[in-house]
Amino acid sequence: MYKAFKYRLKPNKEQEQQLISFVGASRWIWNHCLDLNKEHYEKNKQFIFKYDLKVKLPKLKQEHTWLSDVPSQALTNRIIDFDTALKRVWKQGSGFPRYKSKHIEGHNTFRIDQTNKHIKPTKKQIKIPKLGWVTWKRHRPLEGKLCNITIKQENNMWWCICLCQIPDVTPLSEVTEDKVVGIDLGIKEFVITSDGEYFDTKHTYKNNQNKLEKLQRKLSKHKKGSNNRNKQRKKINKIHYKIKNQRIDYIHKISNQITKNYDFIIVEDLNISGMMKNRHLSKAIMEQGWGMFINQLCYKSMKNGGQTVKIGRFLPSSKTCSSCGNIQTMPLNVRTYECSNCGFIIDRD
Repeated sequence: MYKAFKYRLKPNKEQEQQLISFVGASRWIWNHCLDLNKEHYEKNKQFIFKYDLKVKLPKLKQEHTWLSDVPSQALTNRIIDFDTALKRVWKQGSGFPRYKSKHIEGHNTFRIDQTNKHIKPTKKQIKIPKLGWVTWKRHRPLEGKLCNITIKQENNMWWCICLCQIPDVTPLSEVTEDKVVGIDLGIKEFVITSDGEYFDTKHTYKNNQNKLEKLQRKLSKHKKGSNNRNKQRKKINKIHYKIKNQRIDYIHKISNQITKNYDFIIVEDLNISGMMKNRHLSKAIMEQGWGMFINQLCYKSMKNGGQTVKIGRFLPSSKTCSSCGNIQTMPLNVRTYECSNCGFIIDRD
C-alpha cells in the first residue's frame, strides 16, 4: 500500500526563486514535448513517446544551459507524465494534452524519485537535490519507505508531498452486522446512512459566492497584463483555495468517522459526469465533492482492513421497499417512501 504525507515548505527567498525556476523548467519540458509531437504528427502521422523523448534531454541541456540547474529526475518524470497523458487519449478516451501555464496552480509542480537515498528528510528540514536543506513543518512523522516527493505551489505557498510505501493490511475475515452500513449521497443532506444518521451539506461555495462575484466584476474591469489585475486575481485565488480546503476538511472528517465505525461500507456508483449535465443541479452537485468522498472511503476502509463496495448504477434502491422488496415508481419530488404493498413508511434516502 501507498500513503501520502503533505507538509508545508518554508524556503528562504533564494530557495523560492530556485523552486520557481524548477517548476518553470518542468512546464517548459511538457510544452516542448507537446510541440515536438504536434510537428512530428503533421509530417509523419506518428507520435513521439517517452523513450525517444528522453534521448533528446542531453541535447536540450546543451542548447538550454539553464536546464542543467534543475534536478534531472524532475525533467525525466515530466516526460513520463506527458507520455502517460498522451497514451490516455486512446486507453481511456481522455482529451489530447494541453499546454501548461504558470497562472494555473495545478501546473506549478515537479516530482523527484527517491533514488540512492539522495532525499534526506529530518524533523525540521528536508534535503532536495540542487536545492539543499529546506525548512518544513513536519506535523506528523513519515511512515514506511519513502518512494518520491512532489513539490507544488498553491496560493503562493509551497508544499512537499511525500509518497511512502507501507505494509499491506490483512483484510478482516469476518464482519458483524452492526459493522455494515449503506450510504446514500444527496444534495439536501450530504450523507445519509442506513442507520439513520444524517450529515448536513456544507455550502462552502454558496457562502462565498457573493464575495466572489464582486471580486470577479472588479477583475473584468482591469486591463489584461496589469499589476492590478494580477493582484485582483490573487485575491480570487485565495478565496477559491479557502473554499477547497473547507470542503476537503469536511469530507475528511465524515469519511474518518464512517470508516472507524464500520468495516463494510456500501455506496452507490453515481454517474457524476452525467448528472452534471443537468443545468439546474450542476452547481449543487459540484459543491458536494461526491467523487472525492467515495475515493476517501475506499482507501481509508482498506487501510483499516475493511472494504467499500459500489452497488450497481441501475439498481433501483430508492424504488425498492426495504421491508417486503416491492418496487414502485418514486419521482424525485417524493421524499417519503410509502410502500403500496405492505404500508411500510420510511425516508426516501
